[in-house]
Parts: sequence; C-alpha cells; structure tokens
Amino acid sequence: MSSQSPRVKDTSAPIRVGVVGLGKMGLLHAAILNSLPESRIVAVAESSALPREALARFNPAIKMYPRVEAMLEDCELDAVVIATPVADHVPSATSCIRSRKPFLIEKPLAVSAAQASDLVRAVQADPLPNMVGFMMRFVDSFEKGKEIVASGCLGRLQRASGTIYVSQLFRRGRGWRYDRQVAGGGVLLSQGSHLIDLLTWYFGPVARVNADVLSVYSPEIEDFAHVMLEFRSGLRAWIDSSWSVRFRRTLETTIDILGDNGSLIINDDTVSLFLDQPAAGWSVGQMVWRASDLYRGVPIDVGGPPYTRQAQAFIGALLSQTIPESDVRQAFHVQQIIDAAYRSSSKAGMPQEVTA
Repeated sequence: MSSQSPRVKDTSAPIRVGVVGLGKMGLLHAAILNSLPESRIVAVAESSALPREALARFNPAIKMYPRVEAMLEDCELDAVVIATPVADHVPSATSCIRSRKPFLIEKPLAVSAAQASDLVRAVQADPLPNMVGFMMRFVDSFEKGKEIVASGCLGRLQRASGTIYVSQLFRRGRGWRYDRQVAGGGVLLSQGSHLIDLLTWYFGPVARVNADVLSVYSPEIEDFAHVMLEFRSGLRAWIDSSWSVRFRRTLETTIDILGDNGSLIINDDTVSLFLDQPAAGWSVGQMVWRASDLYRGVPIDVGGPPYTRQAQAFIGALLSQTIPESDVRQAFHVQQIIDAAYRSSSKAGMPQEVTA
C-alpha cells in the first residue's frame, strides 16, 4: 500500500464527497454534507437503479455509479461516506483504503469482528482519516456526561448500568436488517452498539462479558439483549437493549452511574448529578441540566443536530488530517464486545473474554 498521504483540497474549495448507498442513512448524510459550506456531494454509488435515477433527476450534477469501485476509479473524490447494509461495510471501506480515500462508515462496523480484522490491520499499517457513525457521542447530554465522568467528581466508580429501548418490532421483521447474514445480528449489534460505544467512551475497554439474548419476533436474530460488562479497570456494568418494548415512540437511552461521592444519571434529554461533597469544580447536592440548557445550534438539522456535528467532526478530521476518537479501531472493540456477548449467550451465559 502507498504511504502517500490522502489528498484533501485546500479550505478554499469544498471537500468532494462520494456516498455509497442511497438508503435512509445515505440520503441523510448526503443531505447534510451537501448543505455544509465545507463539502459537496459529487458522486453516488448505488446498486439499485431506482434511487440512482431519482437522485439524478433531482440533482443532475451528481455522478451516478452502480458500484463503489467504479466511483473510486472514475471520480475525483476527497472522502467517502459508506451507508450500505452492514455486510457491505468492510468491502466498501477496503476499496476506499486501496484508493487512499478517507471514509466515514455507518455503524456497526461489520457483521463480525472476524470480517473486520483485515480492515483494522490496514488502517493501522497505513493510517488515513476514518470514522464510524456512533453519532450518540454528539448528543448534548451524553457529551455532558462524558465531561462529568472525566472530571473524577464521582470518586471511585462503584457500578454503572444502561438501557436502550424503542417500540419498533412486534411482528416478524422484513428486509436485510432481520437477516443475520447481512445484518450480523439483531438489537444488540444494531442499537445496543450505540450504548456499548458510549460506555467504552466513558470507562475504557472491556475485558470480559456474560450475556443472554432472546428472539421473540425474529427467527434469526435477537429482539432482547442483557449483557454484563467487566471493564479492564475493574468496573462492572450491565446493559439492557430491546426494540420490542411498549410506549417508546423514539429511541430512549439512559446511563446510570454510582460512585463513592455521588451519582450521575444521563438520558437523551436530561443530565442529573448528585454529589455528597464538592469536587472538581462541581457543587455539593443535585445539579440538573436539561436539553434546552445544553442545546447548541447547528447550520443544518436533518435527522437531529448530532448527525450534523458528526459530519462537522469528520470534515475537521479531513482538514487537519487527524483520526477521530470514534474510528475503525474503537468500533472494532465494540464489535469484539458484542461477538463475545453472542458467544456467552450461546453457552448459557458463561463469561467470555474480549480479545485485546
């Protein structure tokens, strides 16, 4: 592989971006990146003719290709966004690395850690800006939670827990998301990976897990997942994830942390901190921050401000030629944790080591 740095245009001209996949997430990323002044969508690779033709009519300036390889070979690009079904993430990212194109890839990284291992080795051997779409890191409340945990004000951490629920599936699902060969897994890999990513962001890497997953509506994948995590630091946490619970119209995520000096509860809308003693600049007693207190505006809101902030972070990495925290290697660790959880569940909850 070439050691030459990927070329990104100077800041006087927009970054030229290609999008792979025109599903919901591909269209969302395209809309945001085409609206920010620093970037423009110039090409799309999509195997289905119908969405290609529809977008071509809407914006004839965007070049259309049936395959990512054709797009990379023919079109001058500075970066690529990959928003295909999960099984195609690694092949598309590998093509980008061969062409020396920085990429943002949707989560989860792959159908399994084994599928992604060569990709991880490639980005380690020949680094270029890359990012995986764990956009919940850019939610105001979870960013605030990270700041509080990092301050050390809670003292020695005793335990943590997290839940992530939505009312999505109450009958057999249709489409690739419910096909294990294409999706890699069910609710744990799909939405639970967001929560695991947040917890590893807060607390560091995980050493071992034990888990139980349950299929109720889906014959090939899980609809419920309960996972115990033991971090390398010694902290223990549990998470519960389901897309088949009632009365959750939108995705609801909560993290509950207990320390020697107090507690911290974070959800999508609120951060609540209670301290027994003042520490790290925080006062004694209860402090509450609501979404309205934490809100920061964005120049374009499509799907929610966190997606725009994620795009801005990716653009910033391209311009500075740096690699964001939520990169392929971090996403690979999340993948390893989930693989270990599936192994544990298949062995009646026997603890499983997470490969270092």
